[in-house]
Amino acid sequence: MAAVLRPEDRAELAASHPAQEPQELLVHFFKRSSACFVLEYEGEPAALFGVAPDVWMGRRACVWLLTGRRVRRIAKTFVRVARALLAGALRRYEELYNFADGRYAAALRFIRRLGGTFDGTVCQTGCAPFLRFTFRRK
Repeated sequence: MAAVLRPEDRAELAASHPAQEPQELLVHFFKRSSACFVLEYEGEPAALFGVAPDVWMGRRACVWLLTGRRVRRIAKTFVRVARALLAGALRRYEELYNFADGRYAAALRFIRRLGGTFDGTVCQTGCAPFLRFTFRRK
């Protein structure tokens, strides 16, 4: 997936983890997660989704999503799959959270479209503001 990341996702990773390469970050994200899913299109990963709980059997988890070049070709499928995965994660966890690059407008719109809310918390890295968002079980 690291080789096919969209430029915006690659920039977000570089801003949030400046000393690490995308490939090593993906390995770290997978190892830390209790569940990971890959959406493929024409044999290439289009998106990776994961959920990493704060503590074993906890009520909160960090949710993450990275997209590849091919995701644009399957936009409707991507939204449907993301909604289904999010709903499944919210059956297990009361709250899902993470931070999104404040410069990545498409990601911010997507989070809102899926029902995520931004609480105003900003974590400033060296080059970008990261905005905290949550999804809560209804």
